[in-house]
Amino acid sequence: MKTRLSLNIIIAFVLMFTISSCKDEIVRDPSPIANPNSTNVYFSVKNSTSPVLALKQDTFKVMVIRKIKTTVQEVAITSENVYGDKFSIPDKVVFPAGKDSVLINIVVKNLELMKKYKLALQIDPEQTNPYVIQKVYPRLEFNLTKEDYASYAEGTYTSDFFGGDWPQTLEYSPSTKLYRFKDLWATGYNVTFKWDEAAAPGVVNIQGTSTSAKDYIYLQTGSVDPTYGMVTANYPTANLKYYNSTTKTFTFPIKWTVSAGSFGIDADIYVITKTY
Repeated sequence: MKTRLSLNIIIAFVLMFTISSCKDEIVRDPSPIANPNSTNVYFSVKNSTSPVLALKQDTFKVMVIRKIKTTVQEVAITSENVYGDKFSIPDKVVFPAGKDSVLINIVVKNLELMKKYKLALQIDPEQTNPYVIQKVYPRLEFNLTKEDYASYAEGTYTSDFFGGDWPQTLEYSPSTKLYRFKDLWATGYNVTFKWDEAAAPGVVNIQGTSTSAKDYIYLQTGSVDPTYGMVTANYPTANLKYYNSTTKTFTFPIKWTVSAGSFGIDADIYVITKTY
């Protein structure tokens, strides 16, 4: 009898707890109402998330876009910057009437070379469109670096494959001990290499990806064949003596390839005319 009574008490307690729990409703604050007059302002997808500043560069630009461009508009921008006055970041962007994109200018000062700086920018939420699925965002996070590449030499670069020659600066980075042809065949496509004329006369080590057979180091050129895609430059590893100190000439015996095969070997040549 006592056991049955105890069991009834436990059941009653559980029922009371359950009923009581059902009465406890979770109250959630309503989501903010989207501004009906928002022009949907966002950061362009063309902005780099890893901008690299040249040694003497003290500014860089960020593109801001809006969907509705009818009138003049001023939009606030907040920033996350823990580096103090090393960065001067605008607190607003101003769109002229009829203009849907504007560049804001960020000034840098006394940055350490080759160090990454993390920053973030945020558009005023009142001028965004938070409840619409889209591929653009009102927030931009990026890691910025100021490199230490400086001009080492000037010269003429000749490429029969690309059908011409042009003035080309050869740069050097003391921190990485690398030489570089910046934007050699196309913007954003550099060629970097190690070169120690005193220790290893003429030997040049191109920095890139090795083929599975380790017989070539290859790099993308930025030139895209309409049928076969990206053209790659393949540097042979069998003989790395690419430089002639007497004539101050680099000869790169490059094999040019695409996904379908090779165009054959056609050397690029760089002649130094001036050193710093």
